[in-house]
Amino acid sequence: MTTAGQHHTRTTRHRRLFTAAAVAATITVVTAGCTKEPTASPAPSSPSASPSPSADPQEAEKNALLDVYRTFWDASLKAYSTGSMKNTGIETVGTDKAYAKVQATQIYYAENGFVMTGAPVLSPKVTAMDTAAKPPSATITDCIDSTNYIQVEKENGKPVGTLDKNRRHVASYTALKIGGAWQIRDFEISRDQLC
Repeated sequence: MTTAGQHHTRTTRHRRLFTAAAVAATITVVTAGCTKEPTASPAPSSPSASPSPSADPQEAEKNALLDVYRTFWDASLKAYSTGSMKNTGIETVGTDKAYAKVQATQIYYAENGFVMTGAPVLSPKVTAMDTAAKPPSATITDCIDSTNYIQVEKENGKPVGTLDKNRRHVASYTALKIGGAWQIRDFEISRDQLC
Protein backbone atom coordinates (compact mmCIF):
# COMPACT_ATOMS: atom_id res chain seq x y z
CA MET A 1 0.00 0.00 0.00
CA THR A 2 1.30 3.40 -0.98
CA THR A 3 0.90 6.36 1.26
CA ALA A 4 -0.05 9.80 -0.02
CA GLY A 5 3.47 11.07 0.68
CA GLN A 6 5.06 8.24 -1.32
CA HIS A 7 2.65 8.83 -4.22
CA HIS A 8 3.53 12.54 -4.22
CA THR A 9 7.26 11.73 -4.20
CA ARG A 10 6.89 9.28 -7.12
CA THR A 11 4.84 11.76 -9.11
CA THR A 12 7.36 14.51 -8.51
CA ARG A 13 10.22 12.16 -9.49
CA HIS A 14 8.39 11.18 -12.73
CA ARG A 15 7.79 14.85 -13.55
CA ARG A 16 11.46 15.64 -13.01
CA LEU A 17 12.53 12.72 -15.22
CA PHE A 18 10.02 13.77 -17.89
CA THR A 19 11.20 17.39 -17.74
CA ALA A 20 14.86 16.34 -17.90
CA ALA A 21 14.13 14.07 -20.87
CA ALA A 22 12.27 16.87 -22.66
CA VAL A 23 15.13 19.31 -22.05
CA ALA A 24 17.67 16.74 -23.29
CA ALA A 25 15.62 16.10 -26.42
CA THR A 26 15.33 19.85 -27.10
CA ILE A 27 19.08 20.34 -26.69
CA THR A 28 19.74 17.42 -29.04
CA VAL A 29 17.45 18.88 -31.70
CA VAL A 30 18.86 22.41 -31.36
CA THR A 31 22.51 21.35 -31.40
CA ALA A 32 21.90 18.95 -34.28
CA GLY A 33 20.69 21.91 -36.28
CA CYS A 34 23.87 23.82 -35.41
CA THR A 35 26.38 21.12 -36.20
CA LYS A 36 27.95 21.24 -39.57
CA GLU A 37 27.81 18.17 -41.72
CA PRO A 38 31.14 17.36 -43.31
CA THR A 39 31.08 18.44 -46.92
CA ALA A 40 33.19 17.45 -49.82
CA SER A 41 35.94 19.93 -50.53
CA PRO A 42 35.11 22.19 -53.44
CA ALA A 43 36.42 21.19 -56.79
CA PRO A 44 39.50 23.11 -57.79
CA SER A 45 38.52 26.11 -59.86
CA SER A 46 39.60 26.29 -63.43
CA PRO A 47 42.18 28.91 -64.26
CA SER A 48 40.45 32.24 -64.77
CA ALA A 49 40.28 33.50 -68.28
CA SER A 50 42.39 36.53 -69.01
CA PRO A 51 40.34 39.72 -69.12
CA SER A 52 39.12 40.52 -72.57
CA PRO A 53 40.52 43.67 -74.09
CA SER A 54 38.28 46.73 -73.84
CA ALA A 55 35.96 47.26 -76.76
CA ASP A 56 37.21 50.86 -76.85
CA PRO A 57 41.01 51.16 -76.83
CA GLN A 58 40.67 54.83 -75.78
CA GLU A 59 38.43 54.10 -72.78
CA ALA A 60 41.09 54.98 -70.18
CA GLU A 61 41.85 58.29 -71.96
CA LYS A 62 38.17 59.12 -72.20
CA ASN A 63 37.64 58.40 -68.50
CA ALA A 64 40.63 60.60 -67.62
CA LEU A 65 39.23 63.40 -69.77
CA LEU A 66 35.76 63.11 -68.21
CA ASP A 67 37.36 63.35 -64.75
CA VAL A 68 39.05 66.59 -65.82
CA TYR A 69 35.75 67.84 -67.25
CA ARG A 70 33.95 67.22 -63.94
CA THR A 71 36.80 68.90 -62.04
CA PHE A 72 36.49 71.88 -64.39
CA TRP A 73 32.77 72.08 -63.60
CA ASP A 74 33.37 71.78 -59.84
CA ALA A 75 35.85 74.67 -60.03
CA SER A 76 33.44 76.75 -62.13
CA LEU A 77 30.62 76.14 -59.65
CA LYS A 78 32.88 77.27 -56.84
CA ALA A 79 33.79 80.46 -58.71
CA TYR A 80 30.14 81.24 -59.48
CA SER A 81 28.91 80.51 -55.96
CA THR A 82 31.65 82.41 -54.10
CA GLY A 83 32.16 85.29 -56.52
CA SER A 84 35.89 84.60 -56.78
CA MET A 85 38.30 82.59 -58.93
CA LYS A 86 40.66 82.18 -55.96
CA ASN A 87 41.13 78.71 -54.50
CA THR A 88 38.95 77.06 -57.12
CA GLY A 89 41.75 75.08 -58.79
CA ILE A 90 40.34 75.92 -62.20
CA GLU A 91 43.74 76.94 -63.57
CA THR A 92 44.90 73.31 -63.41
CA VAL A 93 42.09 71.97 -65.61
CA GLY A 94 40.81 74.96 -67.60
CA THR A 95 42.97 77.22 -69.72
CA ASP A 96 42.79 79.53 -72.69
CA LYS A 97 39.23 80.54 -73.68
CA ALA A 98 37.58 78.18 -71.18
CA TYR A 99 39.28 79.90 -68.25
CA ALA A 100 38.56 83.34 -69.72
CA LYS A 101 34.85 82.56 -70.18
CA VAL A 102 34.42 81.32 -66.61
CA GLN A 103 36.28 84.36 -65.31
CA ALA A 104 34.14 86.76 -67.38
CA THR A 105 30.95 85.12 -66.09
CA GLN A 106 32.20 85.22 -62.51
CA ILE A 107 33.06 88.94 -62.86
CA TYR A 108 29.60 89.64 -64.32
CA TYR A 109 27.93 87.92 -61.37
CA ALA A 110 30.13 89.71 -58.84
CA GLU A 111 29.55 93.16 -60.38
CA ASN A 112 25.78 92.61 -60.39
CA GLY A 113 25.58 91.11 -56.90
CA PHE A 114 24.61 87.64 -58.12
CA VAL A 115 25.78 84.16 -57.20
CA MET A 116 24.74 80.73 -58.37
CA THR A 117 23.20 78.14 -56.04
CA GLY A 118 22.61 74.45 -56.51
CA ALA A 119 24.24 72.50 -59.32
CA PRO A 120 23.41 71.41 -62.83
CA VAL A 121 22.98 67.79 -63.83
CA LEU A 122 25.68 66.79 -66.31
CA SER A 123 25.60 63.95 -68.86
CA PRO A 124 28.96 64.27 -70.66
CA LYS A 125 30.18 62.00 -73.43
CA VAL A 126 33.46 62.09 -75.29
CA THR A 127 32.26 62.44 -78.88
CA ALA A 128 35.66 62.82 -80.58
CA MET A 129 39.22 61.98 -79.59
CA ASP A 130 42.45 62.06 -81.57
CA THR A 131 45.32 60.72 -79.46
CA ALA A 132 47.68 60.70 -82.47
CA ALA A 133 47.38 64.48 -82.92
CA LYS A 134 50.16 66.75 -81.63
CA PRO A 135 48.90 67.59 -79.01
CA PRO A 136 46.12 65.02 -78.55
CA SER A 137 42.67 66.61 -78.80
CA ALA A 138 39.12 65.72 -77.87
CA THR A 139 35.55 66.99 -77.80
CA ILE A 140 33.01 66.45 -75.05
CA THR A 141 29.30 66.92 -75.73
CA ASP A 142 26.97 67.37 -72.80
CA CYS A 143 23.30 67.94 -72.10
CA ILE A 144 23.39 70.36 -69.19
CA ASP A 145 20.23 70.44 -67.09
CA SER A 146 20.26 73.64 -65.03
CA THR A 147 16.78 73.19 -63.56
CA ASN A 148 18.20 73.21 -60.01
CA TYR A 149 21.07 75.59 -60.75
CA ILE A 150 19.68 79.00 -59.85
CA GLN A 151 21.02 82.55 -60.09
CA VAL A 152 20.20 84.52 -56.94
CA GLU A 153 20.93 87.90 -55.42
CA LYS A 154 23.91 87.47 -53.12
CA GLU A 155 22.51 89.73 -50.38
CA ASN A 156 19.15 88.09 -49.87
CA GLY A 157 19.14 84.83 -51.87
CA LYS A 158 16.20 86.01 -53.98
CA PRO A 159 16.12 84.20 -57.36
CA VAL A 160 16.89 86.33 -60.39
CA GLY A 161 14.32 85.83 -63.15
CA THR A 162 15.38 84.18 -66.37
CA LEU A 163 13.82 84.36 -69.81
CA ASP A 164 14.90 80.80 -70.54
CA LYS A 165 12.06 78.41 -69.69
CA ASN A 166 13.86 75.33 -71.00
CA ARG A 167 16.79 74.61 -68.70
CA ARG A 168 18.39 71.79 -70.75
CA HIS A 169 20.96 72.84 -73.32
CA VAL A 170 23.56 71.11 -75.47
CA ALA A 171 27.14 72.15 -74.76
CA SER A 172 30.37 71.34 -76.54
CA TYR A 173 33.80 71.42 -74.83
CA THR A 174 37.16 71.11 -76.54
CA ALA A 175 40.22 69.75 -74.77
CA LEU A 176 43.92 69.28 -75.42
CA LYS A 177 46.39 67.03 -73.66
CA ILE A 178 49.37 69.18 -72.70
CA GLY A 179 52.31 67.79 -70.75
CA GLY A 180 50.48 64.51 -70.20
CA ALA A 181 47.35 66.11 -68.71
CA TRP A 182 44.01 66.95 -70.28
CA GLN A 183 42.84 70.57 -70.12
CA ILE A 184 39.52 72.08 -71.09
CA ARG A 185 40.41 74.79 -73.63
CA ASP A 186 37.07 76.17 -74.84
CA PHE A 187 33.35 75.59 -74.62
CA GLU A 188 30.10 76.70 -76.17
CA ILE A 189 26.67 76.31 -74.59
CA SER A 190 23.93 76.46 -77.20
CA ARG A 191 20.90 78.54 -76.22
CA ASP A 192 19.03 77.22 -79.26
CA GLN A 193 19.94 73.52 -79.23
CA LEU A 194 17.85 71.89 -76.52
CA CYS A 195 18.14 68.37 -75.18
